[in-house]
Amino acid sequence: MNRTYICPVEATLEIVGGKYKPLILWHLADKILRFNQLQKLIPSATPRMLTKQLRELEENGIIYREVYPV
Repeated sequence: MNRTYICPVEATLEIVGGKYKPLILWHLADKILRFNQLQKLIPSATPRMLTKQLRELEENGIIYREVYPV
């Protein structure tokens, strides 16, 4: 989605705003975590909401997701 922003703060809030995105980014800042590890670190986030927030961060190029065969 191409959108024009008035200032950089508006763009930043659009990308990393939300209830769990800052927490997710904080936990992923210095290490790689699997989904279940993130769930344990952020117990108030439902699996559905956590998945949604992670997908949005991935779509915006903020995080990279690698799927491992189990």
